Amino acid sequence: MQITSGGLELREFGPRDAPQVAAFVRARDLTALPPGPPQAVADVDGWLAETQQRRLDGAGVLLAMVEAASGEIVGSIGLRDTDWRAGRSEIGYGVLASQRGRGHASEAARAVGRWALTEGGMRRIQLRARVDNVASVRVAENAGYQREGTLRMADWDGEKGHDLAVFSMIATDL
Repeated sequence: MQITSGGLELREFGPRDAPQVAAFVRARDLTALPPGPPQAVADVDGWLAETQQRRLDGAGVLLAMVEAASGEIVGSIGLRDTDWRAGRSEIGYGVLASQRGRGHASEAARAVGRWALTEGGMRRIQLRARVDNVASVRVAENAGYQREGTLRMADWDGEKGHDLAVFSMIATDL
């Protein structure tokens, strides 16, 4: 799977990403990787294989957000909690701190949402963001997701609860 949009290439993580993923692990900067990243350089190859197996198992898809001009991974985006039969999934993303504010997350969220609702066969893509995470809420809005409401105290950060804003995109939104 590969999507090109704006200056980004969104593609499945694979063996060619091992050097960059290992560099993120060595630097302990995992913000460009999806939840559950490798914790040691020795785990990188196995983790990359697991990301591809996730799609094959029908659980969703994890994509590297690659800046086309440089070939550098600037973040990740994916579909999770996917129910292919019901045609729904949730989108999640993360961007390196040094790459934030450049529109990468909005561009990627828009492109993956569009792909999922057309070629991907989905009926609904959902996106949840903590209401106090202004940047993430702005990403959802800029990407064209419609705000549906708030899930009160639906997120737990290990210390306290947080409200989540719920956004969605359906085919008529495209």
